[in-house]
Parts: sequence; structure tokens; C-alpha cells
Amino acid sequence: MGTANMDMGAFFRGLLPTAVANETGFAANDSSTHNMHANVIESLLPLIGLRSFAPMYSFIGNWLGYDPTFILTALGFLWASNKVMRQMYHLFYGLITEHLMSTIHISSTDDIYLHIMKWLAMQPKMVNSRALTAETVSKTAWEDEEESNVARDLSGLYLNFSNQEARAPPQYVPALGLHNFWWKGQYFRLHRKKESFLDEGGANGISTFKDKEDLMISCLWRSPEPIKQLLAHAKQNYYSDHQARTIVKRPSPQNLRRYGGHYNWQQVANRPVRDMRTVVLDQRQKLRVLADINEYLHPESPRWYANRGIPLRRGYLFHGPPGTGKTSLSFALAGVFGLDIHVISLLEPSLTEEDLSALFNSLPRRCVVLLEDIDTAGLRRPSEELEQVQKPKDDKSSKDDAKSTPNDWKVSDLAKALKKDTDDQKKGISLSGLLNAIDGVASHEGRVLIMTTNVPESLDDALIRPGRVDLQVAFTNATKIQAQELFIRMYEGDQGRPRHSRAKQQEPGTPMNGKSAEAPTNDHTTTAAAPLAPETSSAVASGDLDISLDELPHIAREFSDRIPDGEFSPAEIQGYLLKRKKHPRKALEEAGVWAEAMVRQKASKTKILQVQ
Repeated sequence: MGTANMDMGAFFRGLLPTAVANETGFAANDSSTHNMHANVIESLLPLIGLRSFAPMYSFIGNWLGYDPTFILTALGFLWASNKVMRQMYHLFYGLITEHLMSTIHISSTDDIYLHIMKWLAMQPKMVNSRALTAETVSKTAWEDEEESNVARDLSGLYLNFSNQEARAPPQYVPALGLHNFWWKGQYFRLHRKKESFLDEGGANGISTFKDKEDLMISCLWRSPEPIKQLLAHAKQNYYSDHQARTIVKRPSPQNLRRYGGHYNWQQVANRPVRDMRTVVLDQRQKLRVLADINEYLHPESPRWYANRGIPLRRGYLFHGPPGTGKTSLSFALAGVFGLDIHVISLLEPSLTEEDLSALFNSLPRRCVVLLEDIDTAGLRRPSEELEQVQKPKDDKSSKDDAKSTPNDWKVSDLAKALKKDTDDQKKGISLSGLLNAIDGVASHEGRVLIMTTNVPESLDDALIRPGRVDLQVAFTNATKIQAQELFIRMYEGDQGRPRHSRAKQQEPGTPMNGKSAEAPTNDHTTTAAAPLAPETSSAVASGDLDISLDELPHIAREFSDRIPDGEFSPAEIQGYLLKRKKHPRKALEEAGVWAEAMVRQKASKTKILQVQ
């Protein structure tokens, strides 16, 4: 082996100098230079692993016409310089990062992540970056939309939204990796990094890998104050229109609630604030509820409650027939005080008492908790359940049970037994579990609790006792005054002025005198429906829209005179007006017929509407 290496060395020593000497005139005349080149080549070949490419080296020398040693030397110098420069760069970069830069980490599961990503998506310099991530953005039903962006069908009369999503541009945010940007003359560095972790408690107990993103924002400053100012600016920009919006949250899916904290709740709606005057309720009751909540939310109230040893909690019970405005008042109160609404349904099958307690404990400092239709949750005391189990059977059923044997059982009997066992397993939230979540030892304080019910008499006394329900608000069917308010609210403009049509044209099926073309022949028939005329973007073609601001209250009083006092809910009257939302005179003329038909329908207890 040693002999072979010596032979190869002798071969290269003889080959390379000869090849170079034949092609370079200066090497033939200067033996010292020739020997030096040979020594350099022989020392470099083992280092760069090119001993086997010696013939190629000779070929390159012949082709270029000069010694390739200079090229190898230059490349080696550049390679070594690059290594040194990179090491020096990392050294100085590490010193600057450690001593001259500040960093704040943001988890993708935190709300601040949404704030900063929305702000970055609106920055022109970041959107024009070379590494971006495209995201689909969908508008909510309450966001403004320009009519010019909405297409129409082939006839040009009806709106068509088939290509609406195609016209919506995507949102661009910085991709994973490093990004640099400037804000208010300060240099910032953004690093988006995604990590995978093992979720050992996944769905059905199966461990799965999940991604978690970590957002790091750094600035060239020893103090993180510039980053804090940036985050505060992004948060303020995110909630710039929050004062005019009400956020609705519901419990997250069961697989997310087990993480606790902000994972317990998820946003389901972001709707405009509801004006308090749009709620049909006695004015005195409105003012009483507003004053009570305002006093409870006052900054000095916690100290007052603490000095007297009273828990900082406030509960309200809204009761009345369906459609009288219980939920509407809850949303209006949240809008007045700028609070988010957390809606909990006690009929949720996956909701346990532990989940309910965790949901209450993870509420924000100030919020509205809405428990709708509390009477349908089936809350019972343990003693009542025991009485139902031990309830004595009548003589006939006892005799039948005595005579029955396992051989007499049928498939239907087995199905009933299985269903009973299933119902027993899905008992849901008990009364004691709800009471512990509301005002237990570890219950959350500072929230506004609102419970709604259609049948207050069915509620347990322990649930509505003082301390849990501090104020009850009774909702009734609409009075004549409330019917008048509903009429005015329906036909006044967005700025408090009535709508006016742009053209005076005749409505199909209506003569020039404004009366209906056909009258009901008897109490059980209605006017034959005329073909619907499509409404264009200009206005509905009807002379009934030409009413002045002075005429509206008079027409509203006439309408209220034709509506029985306390007979219909505000929702029923509003539904009637919505079908005639651009025809106030038509709504007035047909009000008597509609009211009579609705009274007969309720008396007959039928679900089929004769007049709409």
C-alpha cells in the first residue's frame, strides 16, 4: 500500500510539472518557480480531494494557457474569507442581539397575534415583501358592501352573488421566516416560526401532532418600549370600530375547552351595536335596568361591595312571552356599556358541570353572560329526581308488570329501556351545578348575568332568590303605544326621516285611489296575490312612499288603533311590517284584516297563517 502511494506521488510530480512547463514559457526558464508550483499543487491536491483529477488539471492548464494554480489559490482564499466573514458576522450579530436588541414573543393562540397580523396585512411595505402568505378573507353579513360590486342575473332585475367570492381579494401577510420593517423611524425585525408538538389528549384519546406558531418581534433598542408601543398601536387599530360593534362568544368545542383559559370561548358573531330605543319596552323599565347596571359597573363599586362583604355579582331575569324582546334588550345593554356577550346553552350535550364552572371562571373582567330559555334546561333538585324514580305505580301498571316476564318482552320494550338508560346518562347540568357556577365559592365576579325565560313559574325558588337574581324585568305583548313606536321606527329613515320614493308609479293590484283592488269576500279568504314586481336599485314604485315627516306620527296612531292592545308580541307586529317595509299606507290599510285573522288563528290554535 505504501509503495502504491509513493508511485502515485511520483507520477503526479512528474506529470504536472511537465504539463505546466510545456505550456508556460516562464516555467521552463525558471526552475525555482517551477518547483514552487509543483510543491503547491502537490500540497493542495490532498486537501481538496483532487488527486484523481490530475489529468483534468493538465487539460484545464492547456486550455486556459496559464497556470490554474492561481485560480485554485483565489478560490481557496475566497472560501476561507467567506468562512471568516460569516463567523465574524455571527459573532457581532450575537453581540448586538444580546446587548442592543429587545424581543417580545407572541403565541399564535393569543389575541395579540390577531391584532399584529391584521396590522401587518395593512402595511404597504410588508404587503410588497418577496415572501408572503395569502389568506382568504370573508366579510360578515353586517359589513358594508358597494352595490356596484354586486352582479345581476340575465334579466338585470335580480341580484346574483355567484361570483361574489371571486371579486374579494385575498389578504397577504408575511410568510414564515425573517422580515424587516420600519415604524416611526424605528427598525423592527419580525420572525415567524412554527413548531410541532404532540397532543396526547386529542379526539377519541388519539395522540396527534399539532402546529403552534411563535411570533417574535425585535427592535434595535435596549428597552422593549418601542415594541410595546407597536403592539398598543396594533391593538388600538384592531378595535378602532369596536365601540360600534358587539362581539358574541359561545363555548368552544369540547376538544378545545380542555386547554382552558381563552380556549374556552370562541367568537361567533361581530354585529353592530343595537340602539336602546329599538327595544320595545316600557321606558321606566329601560331606565331602571340601565341605572342599575351603570351603578354596578362603576369603578367604585368593587370597594363598596368588599367593605360590606357582598360578592361582586349582579343577576337579572327577563321573563315574558316569546318574541317580546328579552334577547334584544340583552344585546342593547351590551352595546350601551361596550361589553361582549357570552352566550351559554345549558342544553349542550357535551357541556358538563366542570365545563360550566371553567367557562364562568375564564370570563373577562367585565362582560354579559346570557343564559337563554333557562326554563327549558330541565334543572331539578336531586330530591325531585329521587321522587320520580320512587313514584308509586298505579294498580293496573303493577298488575301488568307482575304478569310480564322476560319472555313477553318485545323489541319496542327493549328500545324504550335503552332510550331510558341513554337519557339518564345525558342529564346535563343539574341545579346545584348551575348554582355553584353562578355564586359558588370559586365563582367569577364582575360579570352581568342575564337569564331569560318564557315561563318564570317553572323556575326553582333557589335559582331566582335575591342575590342570584337582583332585578326582574317583565316583558308583555305590545301595547297600542308600543305598536305606534314600532310603526314609526320601521318607516323612518336612517337619519330619523321617512323614506321617499323617486317615482310615482302604480303598484300592481292597487287602484289609483290607494285602495286594494280586491277585498276579502269573507273572513276566511284573503286578497289574491298579484305577481311580484322586482324592486330595482332606485326605489319601489309606489305612491305610498310619499309621506312627509308630519304625516308619519298620524299614520302610526291610526295603525295602533287597529291593533288590539296586548294581543300580539312585538315580533309578530314587526314581522307584519317587514312584509310591507316600503309601503306604510298599505300596512295601515291591511292592519285590521291581519289583526282579525291572527286573533281567529290563535283561538283555533292552528299553525297555518291565513293572512300575512
